[in-house]
Amino acid sequence: MSVEIRRKKSARRYALVLWILAVLFCFRVVAQLVQVWYPVEFLPAFGRWHSGTLPYVLLVGVQGVILAACVRIVWGVFKGTIAPSTQKGKVLFALGTIYLLGMCTRLFVGLTIAPDHYWFSATLPTVFHLVLASFIMVYGRFHCLGFRLESFIPQRPSQ
Repeated sequence: MSVEIRRKKSARRYALVLWILAVLFCFRVVAQLVQVWYPVEFLPAFGRWHSGTLPYVLLVGVQGVILAACVRIVWGVFKGTIAPSTQKGKVLFALGTIYLLGMCTRLFVGLTIAPDHYWFSATLPTVFHLVLASFIMVYGRFHCLGFRLESFIPQRPSQ
C-alpha cells in the first residue's frame, strides 16, 4: 500500500473520531435549543443544560462559532487540506489536556465537595466540555502523529 493511501486512511480515521465528537457537541446545542423553545419530556430540562455562567444568547452564539470551527476542521482533515504540524499538535494536545483535567476537576468537585454550587453542580455542561476537550486532544494528536507513517514502511538497506 502506498504512503499516500496510508496517509488518507489515517486522516479519515481522525476525521471520523472528530466528526463523532462534533456531532455529540451539536446534539448538546440542539437539545438545549429545543428545551428553550419547545420543551420535551425525554430531554433534561433547560436548567440542566445551562450553568448560567454566560447569558444564553451569548452562549448560543459562542457554541455556533465552536461548531463552525469543528466542522471546518473535520472537513479539512477528511479532505487532506490541513497540513499537519508537530508544533501545533503539541500545543493543541497540551491545551486539550489542561482543559480536560480542569473539567474533570469541576465534575469531581461538583459531585463531592460542592454539589449545591451552580457552576460545579452543572454536570451536563461539564460532560460536553469533556467532549470539546477530547476534540482538541484528538486534533492535536492528528497533527503530532497523523502522518508519521513513513516510519512504519520498511526501508530497503542502502548498498
